Amino acid sequence: MIEVIDAGFYSSIQDQGRMGYRHLGVPVSGAMDQKAFDLAHQLLGETSDFSCIECTLIGPILRFHEPCSLVLTGAHMQAWVNENPIQNNTTIAILSGDVLKLRRATKGLRTYIKINQTIISPVLLGSTSFYKPLTQDAVLKKGNHIFWIKSDKAFDKSNARIRWDDSYLLSKDLEVEKGPEFNVLSKTVQQQIYQNDFLINSQNRMGYRISSPFSMNSVSMLSGAVRPGTVQITPSGTLLIAGVDGQVSGGYPRIFQLTEEALTVLVQKKEGDYVTFKSHDTLPQKEL
Repeated sequence: MIEVIDAGFYSSIQDQGRMGYRHLGVPVSGAMDQKAFDLAHQLLGETSDFSCIECTLIGPILRFHEPCSLVLTGAHMQAWVNENPIQNNTTIAILSGDVLKLRRATKGLRTYIKINQTIISPVLLGSTSFYKPLTQDAVLKKGNHIFWIKSDKAFDKSNARIRWDDSYLLSKDLEVEKGPEFNVLSKTVQQQIYQNDFLINSQNRMGYRISSPFSMNSVSMLSGAVRPGTVQITPSGTLLIAGVDGQVSGGYPRIFQLTEEALTVLVQKKEGDYVTFKSHDTLPQKEL
């Protein structure tokens, strides 16, 4: 069992997401950075079917009342076990009574805590992911107790540490494909939008709001389907990028769709960071 001594800024239980309910208006939810989420499972020798704790900006302080193994992936936060510093992407042995302390992120925004046990959390529409309209809480709170089912699987230490390229945490390039309404932009804006840096004004699990120097005439259109990574533009030029807890439809022109890799880059960005859009068609292809 885990006792939440301090919940941090925004910590929640997440899994792969709530698939197959977008037609009912239910977003996918789940881990924002699926790349880091998958890595955490690999390090513990598991498939990506289990829940973890997603921490944003400032992590929690947790007391463990039973032994387990854990790993941190994603953003680099100041992290200690019993005042002893620990690193990302390394499996840590936890004893009963140990205290894990995560503080401010120094590289990236979202960190994942994964233990080698099955976290017990209500399953709603096939997922344990916190999402306030469905689940009782949106975030963990001080005094919460997180219970688990002990795994009978032997821990494979061969994956205890993996060499991992986390340069995406510092990247600002977002690879995009043109959206259905890309051509509502003027020819000039279509060229300039790939040449500018854009400031992130605000962000949360619902999405990102990004300022731009562009404006456009109001476009009459029916609401269209929106999924994580869809980029819409408002008449004032504000760019809205849908997150995993965001709406499933929108009424603004959809000018871009982020690739999966670009979405992992974006969700590690905070207010005040800059991003750029790079056309999927013009980027050099990676070697297989």
